[in-house]
Amino acid sequence: MAIRNGEATVVRQERYSPNCWKMTLGLPDPGPVDAGQFCHVLADFAPDPLLRRPFSYWDVRDGGREVDLLYTVVGRGTALLERKRPGDRVGYLGPLGIGLTHQPAKTWVFVAGGVGIVPFYIFAKQARERGGAPRMILLFGGRTESMLYGIDDFPSLGVEAAAATEDGSRGRRGLVTQLLEERLPGLDPKDVQLYVCGPERMIEAVVRIARREGLPCEVSMEKRMGCALGACGACVTKVVAEDGSDWRYSRICIEGPTYDACRLVLE
Repeated sequence: MAIRNGEATVVRQERYSPNCWKMTLGLPDPGPVDAGQFCHVLADFAPDPLLRRPFSYWDVRDGGREVDLLYTVVGRGTALLERKRPGDRVGYLGPLGIGLTHQPAKTWVFVAGGVGIVPFYIFAKQARERGGAPRMILLFGGRTESMLYGIDDFPSLGVEAAAATEDGSRGRRGLVTQLLEERLPGLDPKDVQLYVCGPERMIEAVVRIARREGLPCEVSMEKRMGCALGACGACVTKVVAEDGSDWRYSRICIEGPTYDACRLVLE
């Protein structure tokens, strides 16, 4: 799959919640994108901020001519992105990384926290477009209802969506891992595939549940990156070595961000 490196044009900006935006970029050199891959966006061509920011794809349309990115404003780079208007240009490098895989299970369970929701929308959409998609269940957690970005877009794809919020403003009061624990007894463990993306501590908790229950699980890692091309070594995670005798560091930008949970070394 070819990586495009150049400039992209802002087509639209849409506010999703008080601090979450959806940006649509037009690409001069379209091409396929796999769910779970990401792009590296340079918000401004000035020297500051120097580094690009990684964003998972929310949606891809028109053969890859337009892509949607969901992001929250958390620092200088994303604040600059929020100021972009239609016609403005940004630096664009992508698609990068290894995407999520379509596993032959009867039920896919997506566990998401915060902007970890992003890769699951395009994943569900692509599964439906391919035909023969399994039952899909989304379990989405956030501190409050306003942080459940895009949850109401999933039912149109035939995804059963349930929420957990720490303040009880929507769905179950508590953590999304508690919601997962409640839902698993009603599912056949022989036919369940877990997928998880979100904060590191949430991912670790889901992986521990998957191992305890003997469930296959794919993890999409979130990490700040420097080059996104594997040269700087800034975005790494511990994985079991190929011979199984020890562990090594894996560069998330080129060997991930998707990993089989059984390969991860938990702290």
